[in-house]
Amino acid sequence: MDDTNEKGQNFLFQPPTAPGSGASDPAFASSHTQETMRPPVVTPAVEVEQETSNEEDQNEPQMERSVIKFGRQEYAVGLFWQPLQDVDDPIHEIRETMESDEGANLYAIHYGRAPQYGIGKKSKGHQEGQIVAGISVLDALSDKSSFVAVFKVEEGWWFIAVRNDLILPEEDVLYKNENEAKDAFFSMMAVPDWGYKIAPDSWHIDGTEEMDLEELIKNTFQARLLSLSAARGTKILLAIAALILLLVAVIVYLVIFLLDKATQTPTKIAPVIPQATIKTVEPTREEEKPWEKLVEVNPFLERCWSYAYQMKSMQVPGWSLNQITCTPQGISTGWNKSWTPGGRIAWLTAAYDEYKFVEVPSINESGTSATISIKFDDLPIVASTPTLSIARIRRELTDISQAINLPIAMSVQQITVGTATPEQQKAAQAAGQPVPAGKTYKYLTFSFSSSYDPPAWESFFDKFAALELVKIEYNPQSSSALSNNWKYEGRIYEK
Repeated sequence: MDDTNEKGQNFLFQPPTAPGSGASDPAFASSHTQETMRPPVVTPAVEVEQETSNEEDQNEPQMERSVIKFGRQEYAVGLFWQPLQDVDDPIHEIRETMESDEGANLYAIHYGRAPQYGIGKKSKGHQEGQIVAGISVLDALSDKSSFVAVFKVEEGWWFIAVRNDLILPEEDVLYKNENEAKDAFFSMMAVPDWGYKIAPDSWHIDGTEEMDLEELIKNTFQARLLSLSAARGTKILLAIAALILLLVAVIVYLVIFLLDKATQTPTKIAPVIPQATIKTVEPTREEEKPWEKLVEVNPFLERCWSYAYQMKSMQVPGWSLNQITCTPQGISTGWNKSWTPGGRIAWLTAAYDEYKFVEVPSINESGTSATISIKFDDLPIVASTPTLSIARIRRELTDISQAINLPIAMSVQQITVGTATPEQQKAAQAAGQPVPAGKTYKYLTFSFSSSYDPPAWESFFDKFAALELVKIEYNPQSSSALSNNWKYEGRIYEK
């Protein structure tokens, strides 16, 4: 990272300059070290401004086509890929990348464990509606977090490199020359720990496997390229539909209001008759059970993983990220200055200005540490009635522990709700009434450590009713994604 500005380091990737130039730098590949499992991919239509016209498309300089074809189906390859920082509103990132690369006019978004977007060009033969081959391969090899592959196709040799579920920026290339494809493949061998290697058998490379690309991706998710103007039409139609529904609702309300007013009979004023004062007795309010307001587990897992991943992906020179802790109330972590001669506060604040997903952290007076605390105010709350006894819960967890060879620590504890406050106790004693006693509920606590990230445990936690996740801890400094860098703590209430 040689270029700097007044705010600090520039943390954005640069647009492509030559095929295969990005992933040959091991520093890039090692900056994203998280073993993940992939959820379904979605390529939503998003609103961006129209950048090109049909006349401009015809005038664009023609490059070699980066399109492969199986039968009548065309697949787009040779896209420029970037990690997606703002998954809620990616338009700003996409627009900036396109403006910095002349001729970029098509895009596709991959929402997965590591969200990213790819930029295409009509001058390379890309067209709106073409299936993106890179996303299809990611879906087909969703169990492989990192892989490097060369597929022999009719058009040449298609090379793609994926590291920690991210297609490397300039490593999606269709080579017409076999030697160039070999050179690209061997250059990636300088990067260690590839989980999977795919290459033609004729190359005779140990540890590789040849695969038929058409068979591999024919039943996978098909994300397609979108033009810059495609989303605007969809947004306008949705706005018009919403306006029509609003107008219909207003008209219906006015009609009902007028009919109701027309049918009302004159109000008769009844004489006022003094009534005896009746003292109402408030019914005893039943205390809320602890499992009637639990934070829903799956959204909590997704939120914790998403924020933890984004924080880990921020590479700030001279600063190291501390342990990340998630609770149903929010996420917290911190940074420590690790590079005495060169670490600067400006570099840390510049990183947060670039990513823009959290506020700038609080920095201590000496400028050697910073802390971050983000509240989770919008996680859904659910009620989940317990269905199992403590003994049955323990037996189920023990069986799972034995099945997957994962130690799970367990202990029985209890919680009391509805206990009287000191003021209520004094009032009851003064009135000669018994002090209200709270009600006690038992639950089984559990904790375990794993290399799998939070979304991978959704199906496990779904097996139990009245389950509450209390805390998730993540160690971003782990030297390997295969180590137990995630720790989960929770409780399951008994029936």
